[in-house]
Amino acid sequence: MWSTLQQVAAGQWQLLADTRAVVLITLLGYIAGLAIYRRARGSMLLHPLLIAAPLIYLMVDQLAIPIDHYLRGNGLLTLALQLATVALALPLALQVRHLAAIWRPVLLLVGAGAVIAAVLALALAALLALEPQLLRSIAAKSITTPIAIGVTEQLGGIVAIIALSVLLTGLFGALLADWLYARCGLDDDRWQGLILGICAHGIGTAKAFETSPRCGAFATLGMGLTGIWSPLFLPWLLPLFL
Repeated sequence: MWSTLQQVAAGQWQLLADTRAVVLITLLGYIAGLAIYRRARGSMLLHPLLIAAPLIYLMVDQLAIPIDHYLRGNGLLTLALQLATVALALPLALQVRHLAAIWRPVLLLVGAGAVIAAVLALALAALLALEPQLLRSIAAKSITTPIAIGVTEQLGGIVAIIALSVLLTGLFGALLADWLYARCGLDDDRWQGLILGICAHGIGTAKAFETSPRCGAFATLGMGLTGIWSPLFLPWLLPLFL
C-alpha cells in the first residue's frame, strides 16, 4: 500500500516537473520571439510566432521531450489562453456605443467577407486541381484555430493542414494589412480592426490591439462573428467546389 502511494506521488511530482519544464520552454521561446519582434519595430516578417515556433521545436527536440508530453504539459497555458479569449469581451463591451451606430454595415461586412474569403480559397484550390480532401482542409482557413479544427473535422479534412493554413492566413493578413489600408485610403480604425478580425483572426486581432483599443475591439468582433457564421455556410459552400 505504502509503496503504491509512493509510486503515485513520484508520478505526480514527475508530472509537475514536466509541466514546469514545458511551460518554461514555451515562455522562453515566446519571450525571445517577442523581443526580436519589438527590436525589429513590429515587422510582421519577424512575428513572434515565426521566431518562437522553431525555437521551441529545437528545445523540445534537443531535450528529447515527447510531443504528447509537451502538449499535455502546456495545459496551464492552454487554460490561460482560453481565459484570455473570454477576456476579449471586455474591450468589445466598452465599444458598444460605437458599434450601435454601425451594426448593420458591420453584419453585412462580416457576412460577405467570410463568404468571399472562403470562396477565393476554394476557387484557387479547385483551379489548381487539388484533391478534395485538401479542399476540405483549407475551407475554414479564416476562422480562429479552435473553431477551424472542429469545422475541418466535420468536413472530413486534415487537422494538421488547417492548423497550418490558419497560421499562414493570420500572418499574411497581418503582414499585408497596413499596405492594403494605405492603398485603399482606409484610416478608420473600426473598419481596419473588423477586417483584420474577419481575415486574420487571432493574429490579426493581436495586431489590431497594437493600433488602438478600439481597433482591437472591432477585430475581436469580426473574429467572433466570423467564427459563428462560417460553420453555418461552409457545409453548403464546399460541395460546389468538389
